[in-house]
Amino acid sequence: MTPVTLRLRDATVRFGDQTALDGFTGTFAPGTVTALVGGDGAGKTTLLRLLAGRLALQGGTGDGLPVDRLNIGYQPADAGVWRNLSVAENIEFVAHTYGLSAEETRTRSEELLRRAGLDQVTTRLAGRLSGGMRRKLGVILSTLHRPGLVLLDEPTTGVDPLSRAELWNLIAGAAADGATVVFATTYLDEAERANALFLLGGGSLLAAGTPDEVMAQSPSAIWQSSVDNPAARIELAAPHAWRRGDMVYRWEPSTSAGRPAPGFEPAPGDLENTSIALLLQQNDEQGTAVELPMRGVEAGRKDHDTAHGALVQADHVTRRFGAFTALDGVSLTVRPGEVVGLLGGNGAGKTTLMHILLGLDPPTAGTATLFGERPSLDTRRHIGYVAQGLGLYPSLSAIENVEFAASVHGVTVHGEMGEFARSFGRAPVSALPLGAQRMLAYLTASVHQPDLLVLDEPTSGMDALARARLWRDLRTLADNGAGVLVTTHYMQEAAQCDRLVMLTAGKVTAAGTVVQITGAHTWLIVTTYHW
Repeated sequence: MTPVTLRLRDATVRFGDQTALDGFTGTFAPGTVTALVGGDGAGKTTLLRLLAGRLALQGGTGDGLPVDRLNIGYQPADAGVWRNLSVAENIEFVAHTYGLSAEETRTRSEELLRRAGLDQVTTRLAGRLSGGMRRKLGVILSTLHRPGLVLLDEPTTGVDPLSRAELWNLIAGAAADGATVVFATTYLDEAERANALFLLGGGSLLAAGTPDEVMAQSPSAIWQSSVDNPAARIELAAPHAWRRGDMVYRWEPSTSAGRPAPGFEPAPGDLENTSIALLLQQNDEQGTAVELPMRGVEAGRKDHDTAHGALVQADHVTRRFGAFTALDGVSLTVRPGEVVGLLGGNGAGKTTLMHILLGLDPPTAGTATLFGERPSLDTRRHIGYVAQGLGLYPSLSAIENVEFAASVHGVTVHGEMGEFARSFGRAPVSALPLGAQRMLAYLTASVHQPDLLVLDEPTSGMDALARARLWRDLRTLADNGAGVLVTTHYMQEAAQCDRLVMLTAGKVTAAGTVVQITGAHTWLIVTTYHW
């Protein structure tokens, strides 16, 4: 391993008339882990490709560039594995590419496979691994030859918490060996584990430093109040307001302004709130942002009548595919006004359960009801569903997708929703960033004001502001009587749910509120600067 130190000053990268990275300044040092944080289109991948020598600077300087390609380990966003090769064959191919001896390959791969929990699946085709397993294999392949520079493009996005912990074993191991590790992420709880982070938005650097230093860069003041405060519910409709769980937050851009409304108090330091405020400040300065339309805030909180029973219910549902049991006696209920989080590792059975609840797949045993009946075309008219594949028509524009969904349900697209969709222009949605596509998928699924929303990882790839706005809308719809069933791998999102149901290998292993699930457990945190 040859140590790598990189310093960028006012680094700029353009693609034609589009500036993908605008005046970035930062240092990346050996033995450290640096996080690049932002949503899709923020500039994270462009910066990684610049560090890898795959892009050239159009402005600024880069000390230490280019790095010898044999001293770089690079994992692209698609995991970077060969799906038609086994785990062992992937390792053998990469080892041969970098000229590792048979003994080096054996000892190094055994160490990394054990650290990643993949030592029992070496003969399995990479294409048959779960998403989390493929990403772990991708990190192994990028660090197998002990490079001095390790670049990882969203290695943990869409990965369950257990697999993320194993991925961090690999990331920390590379830094401990002396590598300069740089990884991109949309997860702020991931970024908090790094030595330093760079918060990006629209290709610009919004903040940099340790997590504490970034929080200290929060612009002006952030206020908070309980959602039960009537004044807070009024403020929630403001462009600078958002919600997390039962708390309403409001960013005040003016340093001279006092509290926004009675009942608001200064919010404690928080990386996610700081990120949201910085993105709001950028939007205000650019004057180009069109906000997700807010619906139903003025209706206020309702006392939900659950006497009519559950909106959706699974009762001891089992689903087998041949000899494989995907679900084993799973029970779940979503009532009006509830946000229920469905958690579990990749392959735990979450998507299978959703398909059964929607009537898209029959249970092998047990029962599933939708609005008290067997799922049918009539009952499905009252739901909104966002699958992992999004369900958008890639060749249609944003407004065409929304108008088509509205016409299917026999409703019209109201002014604010139409304005939001038109803000993306006439380009096909396939050309939009993933975060924008996910927001549009949510709008098309909810355009008819469904009684039940079923969302499969709806915020993956979104920045903190877009994620906060979508959750503000979800909580408002729930306050007005809708039920929400959502899967997520982002634990800060899970904390916003009223109840959680955790699946492990097709079985319910925990259910209840966050406090009920975590209350009986303790853990130890060790903090050290050196990996």
